[in-house]
Formats: sequence, structure tokens, C-alpha cells
Amino acid sequence: MALGIKKNTLFTVTASFFILSVGFYSWRIMFNNFAVEQFGASPAEIGVIQAVREIPGLLAFFVGALALFISEARIAALSIVLTGLGLLICGISPTIVILGLATFVLSVGFHFFEPTNSSQLLLLANSNGLGKIQGIYRSFESLAGLAGGLLVLGLTFFLNYRETFYLIGGLVTLIGLYFALALPANRGKAEKRKLVIKKKYWLYYTLYFLRGCRRHIFTTFAIFLLVKNHGLNISLVSTVILLNNVVTFFTNRLMGNFTDKWGERTVLAGSSFLLVFIFTGYAVIDYLPALIALYLVDNILFSSAIALRSYLMRISSNEDLTGCLSFGMTANHITAVVVPIAGGLIWNYFGHQATFFAGAAIVFIDLIFALMVPGGKARKI
Repeated sequence: MALGIKKNTLFTVTASFFILSVGFYSWRIMFNNFAVEQFGASPAEIGVIQAVREIPGLLAFFVGALALFISEARIAALSIVLTGLGLLICGISPTIVILGLATFVLSVGFHFFEPTNSSQLLLLANSNGLGKIQGIYRSFESLAGLAGGLLVLGLTFFLNYRETFYLIGGLVTLIGLYFALALPANRGKAEKRKLVIKKKYWLYYTLYFLRGCRRHIFTTFAIFLLVKNHGLNISLVSTVILLNNVVTFFTNRLMGNFTDKWGERTVLAGSSFLLVFIFTGYAVIDYLPALIALYLVDNILFSSAIALRSYLMRISSNEDLTGCLSFGMTANHITAVVVPIAGGLIWNYFGHQATFFAGAAIVFIDLIFALMVPGGKARKI
């Protein structure tokens, strides 16, 4: 069977990932414009909300505990429901505080979904094509981003932000409920899970932690810079996101193939090296087309997470995998809760340049640790 994937389970995994990504990208596209235009949000307020959004990432370790009793497929479906409810609450938000609460609810869904669905994918993938199948899987995220971007771009021509949140949030919620009630659990009765923290996974946790720091600087402030300093409206932001997803639809697959061919260390270290220049570019360049180009390259390199998951799959056992992925997400978010607030305050007092220079320094540290990833072959599943 192609790529060692069970086709019936592939539908559950990819369909779930697609609909959650549609909801998340719709929120991501509208959030900055909605916050600025409806509530006059400042950089510090954006940083606080984004920090609140990352709190569920700290709780992701409990996904491993849930997986002891509930199948990953069921957790993923319920996570989609929470994502849809978060979008609906965004639509009714009367104040920026309630918008922050809505963001928290959506974030619980997103952060509980990611380790469970990724675990299903890795456990089903053929070890000889682990990067390739992840690349294909991540291409569905790009398709979902395209769908979300087209939805927002089309709906906001006729509806306001709140009505758009209602429609997309309702759709995501209903589909999540269907998945929770109608789809199979996709775990055999004999399959067991463990909730463990082992020393041998320290490098994976460290890399995931550092990548969380750099990612949350960029995702919090890159688009915000374009909106706040360059006046991008919702149509232009949607267009940038659409273009990004067209590009990454192809490059995600390439990144998966590169991981299989060159190994995790080369992909992880190479992406970190390039990201030093991307963060520096955002600090010193004021030319809008160049900033958009750097934004696109950053999102291409974000798929180097494929290599990090391949590395984990190479060193972990099946029963440890969900626990490792969930605790890795917690490690990713330990300082990610602080980073957006710190970045916003740094921006307020020293300008956006200082925020992005700090990101460049974090990426350089990540590069050092990425070079510690050992070579080797994937374990047999």
C-alpha cells in the first residue's frame, strides 16, 4: 500500500487536519485586522493576547494523559469542536478581553489537536518514507490555508468580520461534532500508550522549545508589522496568506523529500541558518515587497518541523510517541507564553527592530543545538 498508510485511517487524519487548519487560518487572517480596526489594539495588547493563546500549549502534556483513556482520533475531533467554538466567540466579542478569551478557547483546540493527529500520522507512516508522507500531509495544511483565505477574502466582501467568524466557526464546529460521533477510534484494543519523560529525548525537547520561541516572535509580530507599520488591509493580508499557501503546498513536499534524502540534521541546521538572516531582514528592511518575500521564506522553512518529528520517530518507541509529542509541545510553549509579551514590550520601548534582532539571536542558539542531531537511519515500525 502506497507509503505504508492505511487508507481508511488516512481519511480521518487528513480530513481532520484540513478542517481544523481552515478554522485556524481563518482566525489567523482576520485576527490582526479585527483587533486593530475594532478595538484599536496596541503591540503590547497583541502580545498579551498571543501569550494567552499559548497557555494551552503548556497544558498539551495532558494530551498524553488523555490518550491513556481516549483514542487520538477522538481527542482530535473534540479539539476541532473547540476550535469552531473559539471562532464563534470571536464573532460575539464586545471587548478585547473577550477576544482574548475566544482566542484561548480556539487555542485549546489547536494545541490539543496537533500532538494527537501527528501521532496518528507517524504511527501509520512507513519508516522509509517518513519525510515524504509528512510533506504530503503538510500540503493539506497549505490547501486548508488556501480554503480559509478564499473564504475570508470572499466573505468579507459582503459580510463584516463578526458575521464571517459566525459562518466559519459554525461550519468547523458542526464538522468536528460529526467526526467525534461518526468516525472510528482508529486504535486497536491491544494498543497501549505511556506518559513518560525520558532523558534520551532531551535534544528533541530542547529544539522544540527553541523553535517555539522563534516561531512565536514571527507569527505574533510579522503580519502585525505589515498591518501596523505598512497599513495592509484585510484583502491584502488575505492575498499574502493565499500566496503563502500556494507556495508551501509545493515546498512542504520538497522539505519532506529533503529530510529523507539529506537527513534531519542538515534540514534543521540549514533552516536555522537561513532564519537568522530572515529575522535580521525584518529588523532592518523597510521595503514592503521584500518583507512579504521574507515572510514567505519563513513559512517555507517552518516545514522543517518535518525533520524534527522524523528525528523523534527515529529515537522513540510507539508507546512513547504521543506522550513525547504532547510534552514536546509543552516544552515549546514554556517561554512562548512570555515571548509575545516581552516582544510587545520591547517593541513599545525600543522599536520593532529590537524584537526581531532578539528573534535572530534565538535562532542562532537553535542552530547550535540542531548541529547536535545525530545522523542515522529511521527505526523500523
